Amino acid sequence: MILLLLLLILLSSTGCSQSGQSGTDNQITIGISQEPDSLDPLFGEMAASSEILGAVFRGLTTRNDKWELLPEIARDIPSLTVGSWERLPGDKMRTTWHLKEGVKWEDGRPVTAEDFIFAHQVIMDDRVPVISRDLDRRIEKMEAPDPLTLVVTWKELYAYANEGHALLPKHILEPVYQKDPTKYHESFFNTKPMGNGPFRVTQWEPGNFLILEKNPNFFGEPPKFNKIIYRIIPDTNTLLANLESRTIDAVSPTGLSFDQALDFQKRKGNDFKVIFVQGLVWEHIDMNHDNPIFKDKRVRQALLYAVDREKMVQTLFEGKQEVAHSWLPPRHYGYYADVKKYPYDLEKARKLLEEAGWKEGPDGIRANEKGERLSLTIMTTAGNKIRERVEEILQADWKKAGIDLEIKNQPAKVFFGDTVRYRKFPHLAMYAWIIGPTSDGESLWTIKNIPSPENNWQGQNQGGFRHPEIDRIDNLVPKTLDEKERKALLAQEQQIWAEELPSLPLYFRMDVSATRKDLHNWLVTGTDTPVTWNAEQWYFAK
Repeated sequence: MILLLLLLILLSSTGCSQSGQSGTDNQITIGISQEPDSLDPLFGEMAASSEILGAVFRGLTTRNDKWELLPEIARDIPSLTVGSWERLPGDKMRTTWHLKEGVKWEDGRPVTAEDFIFAHQVIMDDRVPVISRDLDRRIEKMEAPDPLTLVVTWKELYAYANEGHALLPKHILEPVYQKDPTKYHESFFNTKPMGNGPFRVTQWEPGNFLILEKNPNFFGEPPKFNKIIYRIIPDTNTLLANLESRTIDAVSPTGLSFDQALDFQKRKGNDFKVIFVQGLVWEHIDMNHDNPIFKDKRVRQALLYAVDREKMVQTLFEGKQEVAHSWLPPRHYGYYADVKKYPYDLEKARKLLEEAGWKEGPDGIRANEKGERLSLTIMTTAGNKIRERVEEILQADWKKAGIDLEIKNQPAKVFFGDTVRYRKFPHLAMYAWIIGPTSDGESLWTIKNIPSPENNWQGQNQGGFRHPEIDRIDNLVPKTLDEKERKALLAQEQQIWAEELPSLPLYFRMDVSATRKDLHNWLVTGTDTPVTWNAEQWYFAK
């Protein structure tokens, strides 16, 4: 009873009525299963962070729900045909961006080209543990001939030079950065950023809720809602219960699993919108390649042969989500269908493990010549029911092959913010990458992107995979301007990838969400563009 009373008080304090609904057309309450790891754009790696940041920050460009690249802060997008994207001698390039007038930070100060130059400076400082430097390390220099013009000179060819650049409010953050760059990533900006988007963060109660309010200095269309309330509800079953009871108005795409959404549609499809978008979300299991068990690719291949993924997707998703055979989804331009496949084959799995020196013991669990048992630990996000069911399937299937699997799950913020980022998982980590329409493998599979103390934990090759030929190809792809040539390179890479198996591909996920019937312009993209890309256009129909 005390807990219930506290919950009602909390809902009241965040602007909700006693019934739990927002109770007004001027605000929306969204349930989300994960809490952001950071709201500084240089450090927020989780999908939850991306979603909040999509409402708080706007960049040079954006992609809409049709994946079209559109100018946002920029007046137009650099192009080879109009001369704003120039090829220079020595395979260098220059791109020129012209900013719209009247774009402001939430404190009313203008956004200028200097804000992009400052962000580039911070990103390239090795003392700052940013997520990635793959784009910025290609830049020779950034210049601002005037406040609304950004000129970028590139050291080398780069296929995605017209996608945009990071920006930060220089007038706010430069003193923080200059005081101690090694402490910059611990600044207030992680929890109270100052953006230039349609909404601003006004309150974050860790583990409970975030409140975003309309930014009066937003340069674009004024938001229809005065307030967005994000309620953090880690258990995905509880998320749906809150939507059904009208405590929340929408469930974030960082929320429901496919099977839950499908069941909810069957039960409540007449009362709510249930959204399914075929997208670029890749569910997989990373292996820690520093562990001797995974040095032998026969072990990696055996793990995949020993799990019945076709049965998994039939059981969990009625066959409506596809088994993954590599890391690029079918809707990506570089997808290659003719890679090596790993259908369920228990005998082949057993044979490979025998060849790799793992002999079956008296209790059915395999051991090597040193007597070390083939006992693995898998970790993922606690409370995600579908991942927990996948773990149970893996546990049962792998036991038949003589592999013992222990499950140790963690809250999403701990799992992503600490365990995965700092490569603390001893064996296996299960999660998803949201692939972009132009994603290549550079950040995921190249050696330079293995997070380590030496590079201040920068990069997304959390498994620590090393392969010279994949490294060569993945470093070459972004330097190749012609899309057909990039596609051919990605096909080569996927063929090697499917043989080597740096990660265990499970399935490609749809983006799923559910909302009130009368919520309009809630446009899920299926890509790394979050649903908040057009948050200013959301409204409830009268």
